[in-house]
Amino acid sequence: MLTSLRYPAYRWLWFSNVAGSAGRWALVLVLSAQLLEVTRSSFVVGLGLFLTQGPLILLAPYSGALADRFDRRMLNVVSAAVAAVVTSLLALLTWLGLMSTPLMLVLTLLFGASFVFQLTLRSTLVPSVVPPERLLNAVSLFQVGTNVAQLLGPAMATPLLVWGGPALAWSLCALLYATSALLSLFVGEVRAPRSPDHEGRQRLRHAFDYLRARPLVWTAILAVALHCSLTMAYQGMLPMFVSVDLHGDNSVYGLLLATIGLGAVTGSLVLAHFSDHRYLPLPFTFSLVGSGVCLAIMGAAPAIGVAIVSGLFVGATQAIFMSMTLALIQGSVEDSFRGRATSFYQLITLAPMAIFGWGMGGLADVTEPRPVMVASGILFLVITTAYAAWSPALRRLFKPSGWTRAPFPVATATVRSVP
Repeated sequence: MLTSLRYPAYRWLWFSNVAGSAGRWALVLVLSAQLLEVTRSSFVVGLGLFLTQGPLILLAPYSGALADRFDRRMLNVVSAAVAAVVTSLLALLTWLGLMSTPLMLVLTLLFGASFVFQLTLRSTLVPSVVPPERLLNAVSLFQVGTNVAQLLGPAMATPLLVWGGPALAWSLCALLYATSALLSLFVGEVRAPRSPDHEGRQRLRHAFDYLRARPLVWTAILAVALHCSLTMAYQGMLPMFVSVDLHGDNSVYGLLLATIGLGAVTGSLVLAHFSDHRYLPLPFTFSLVGSGVCLAIMGAAPAIGVAIVSGLFVGATQAIFMSMTLALIQGSVEDSFRGRATSFYQLITLAPMAIFGWGMGGLADVTEPRPVMVASGILFLVITTAYAAWSPALRRLFKPSGWTRAPFPVATATVRSVP
């Protein structure tokens, strides 16, 4: 289960990712709570969360192109350092009483720009520092780290937010991002081999062609786009759901976020253990169906306890599905195109989640969040069932042979470890 951690560069990257991801989930908690407290508008909360991811619509292709041209490690260090500076400003301005909603949204947008690069660079670094046969295990363990952070970030930030206020919680975010930048320095220089063409637009088109030429990968991307749009966009209305439907406060919101993170950790660990292609159809089916079912159950929860338990399964199913699709795409392209392919994957999957999350946040201002969350889970099940009936490629992913159609290439990135 833990074999990828034998590689020193991967270990440094793993811990750097845990620190940065914990900072991000702490930011989600503090930003949502502060915006809701100041504006009492779920639409503004959704806008704030959109700004943390929305810049990828414009910047994702550039992040991938830079990852394929320059030292991926150093780019990751710089992007984490920018996030540390932005969250430090949020802490300072909040503490001085100078923070306003427009200023908070501007700083959130700057954070979102840095987050786009972090997301692409971390994902692109993983297959560069482990052998090809360890890729699914490495991606699963990386997702474990991300989801441990989803648990740790809110768990650490919630008491600071409740007892010390937003400024103290923002300071935690800044500290976590500074730690992430420092740890990433020890990964060592990682550069992809230069591809024959050097014109950015042509290289992005090649990445698109790589994906389109692999039906299984392209089908998985479309499936995960639906998944992100319908089952992961609920975060925009989650604070209002806790407040209106569960009658909870910030501590309940933090607990629910942490529980979803705990479920994601559990699901990723299970996937890391059963990473042989013979076992993959079962977790794929479980995560595909479970993502819709569990979200609907959480939305219909009559009490906080039921929401917490169902949130555990929401996190598990979503983490398994995202890890499997990411490993499939990264194992199906050459390393010289991996950054652009990864950024395209992020664009086509996370952009809908950001947009729909903002929309759901707006809906929570005019309607009760509960029926929207239930309908999203049910609609996802209906659409994916129809998609599976229409797509032979998607049906092949329910069989072991479907996961052997995209062999992992030999890793060719240059890795220089720091002494």
